[in-house]
Amino acid sequence: MSSSRPLSFLAVAGEASGDRHGSEVLARLGQLEPQASFFGLGMDCMIHQGLELSGDPSVLGVVGLSEAVSGLRRAHELLRRLLEQARSRRPAAALLIDVPDFNLPLARGLQRLGIPVVYYIAPQAWAWRRGRVKKLRRRVSRLCVVFPFEKDFFAAHGIDVEYVGHPLAGRIHPAEEGDPDRVLLLPGSRRREIDRLLPPMLQAARLLQRHNPHLHFVLAPGISLEPGWLEKQVPEDELCLRLEDPGAATRLLPGSRLAICASGTVTLEAALAGVPQVVIYKVSRLTYLLASLLVRIPYVCIVNILAGRQLVPELLQGRARPECIAVSAQMLLDRGAARQRVLQGYRQLRQQLQHADPAGRVARALLEVAGR
Repeated sequence: MSSSRPLSFLAVAGEASGDRHGSEVLARLGQLEPQASFFGLGMDCMIHQGLELSGDPSVLGVVGLSEAVSGLRRAHELLRRLLEQARSRRPAAALLIDVPDFNLPLARGLQRLGIPVVYYIAPQAWAWRRGRVKKLRRRVSRLCVVFPFEKDFFAAHGIDVEYVGHPLAGRIHPAEEGDPDRVLLLPGSRRREIDRLLPPMLQAARLLQRHNPHLHFVLAPGISLEPGWLEKQVPEDELCLRLEDPGAATRLLPGSRLAICASGTVTLEAALAGVPQVVIYKVSRLTYLLASLLVRIPYVCIVNILAGRQLVPELLQGRARPECIAVSAQMLLDRGAARQRVLQGYRQLRQQLQHADPAGRVARALLEVAGR
């Protein structure tokens, strides 16, 4: 390939965190190849870096069986459109970020077109659905992983894999000063999660405030709640509670005293911010039964998976009761051994995840597979 030819890249991110990670990679690509152009799927951050949208990425954000079925036709149409554009525009390489249910079929089509694929943020095949390992081996030119243990797992299955470090480790740091009375309630970014998890969180907050009247609580859901919804959940003057806009969790975590979190990426954010946390999660009985048969690891929370032990309390299903949440939270509010053990574990976790310039490493991987 001639080094003077401007390069085009296909890039796909289907949700907000992937959009942020992808924008950092596109920015580094732009520094390394100033004439490079980008098309595909992303949101505001990637668009700001010059991504030309090929469709609506919200199609990839459906959750739950009924939503997935209703969105299947639109997702298939979007897949077909991207492959048609790839066929006509012949990008030098493709950057696919997370969203395996969409990106693995897309990778298959790109592989058939002879377009190399760099996959960033690996599917959790080490936890469940190990059949994805074979698909990655056949369809992906380079797998860029963000957790250290993932490199050995995927390399053992014959995949070209590189550990690049976690992008959050360079963005989120403990605050030198904070609000010692602030407790965050982080019930997730999906409406079904919030409906299941927020009521026990609020009841636990009432119990905590009864014994710690100086505390104030901040609710930071991952999505907007319709006007009046919160007032129905929390009668006036019953709880010292403030509602924040979606996305506020990352800003508010550093310096907070404690967080009560839905299991997800926000638990890693809390750990990197140095905030002790109680992790809860609930799904339907059928979903939990199926997951218990398929999941091969002892923990759900990524913080505990990385630590190799239950570093932070993990309350699932029937254990996610207000009383259990409040007891676990009180232990971490107190300035005792339990809190110190968590903070020490966080420091070790940060050392695991720190790696110089993850976005730059992914950008260079794209140029390598493109033959640059």
